[in-house]
Amino acid sequence: MTKQIFKNTLKTFAFLFFISAIICCNSNNKADTKDSSTAISENESIPDTIVQFLITSASSDFRNHQPPTPIDFRNVKIGYIKSPNNEKIFILCGEFLSQENKEWTAFTTIKTSGYEQYLGKTQYCQDATMVLTDESLSVELKNKLAE
Repeated sequence: MTKQIFKNTLKTFAFLFFISAIICCNSNNKADTKDSSTAISENESIPDTIVQFLITSASSDFRNHQPPTPIDFRNVKIGYIKSPNNEKIFILCGEFLSQENKEWTAFTTIKTSGYEQYLGKTQYCQDATMVLTDESLSVELKNKLAE
């Protein structure tokens, strides 16, 4: 009888240890995935010509396609996503305050052979590696729109 209790206790302990190990491994993987999707790279830079192109493209698009009419910007950042052939596709992400409905809306501007701009949350910004996250990007975009 004592051997049976010892065996059952040992099996229970081994089972709990095994389950704990699996849970720990999976929770670490989820944290790594979340961190990599919002990665900020401090060792990289984006050429100023690309920064200016994206800001000019975004402001032109906002000016030419109203409503919504942006009156302020926040959380503007620039980064890149990798294409299937491993080239960097540069991307501008942020939020604008709409004059019409007074709420903040996400936007994405992507450098393609020209550019593409999307209003609303996109997977592009979630998957991007952000390089420039300076508050001055929001001010620069607002100033460019006012020109």
